[in-house]
Amino acid sequence: MRRVIVVIGVALDLLIVLLLIAVFGWIVDSWHDRDPWAGPVVTTFWTLSILLAAAAPVGAYRFSRRSAPPARIALVVWTPVLVLVGLTLIGFLVFTPNE
Repeated sequence: MRRVIVVIGVALDLLIVLLLIAVFGWIVDSWHDRDPWAGPVVTTFWTLSILLAAAAPVGAYRFSRRSAPPARIALVVWTPVLVLVGLTLIGFLVFTPNE
């Protein structure tokens, strides 16, 4: 059961990486917004997100080879998913679009 949780987490991490690669055009376009802070902030968060999501499966593999506890391996794999969901929810709650 623990291995299934890790495999699902790795699959979600890879989907996050693919999603972040797909939205790269919007990231580049944010440098042309009217707000001068938008480009650097969005690019910084995008870079940190893609590094965290891409490194999670590698980190899980290293921890599994070192005989780390299964909870630590699951934490490494699921951290990018939880961080992305948390930041998205906070972003939508704080910066609700005006209609």
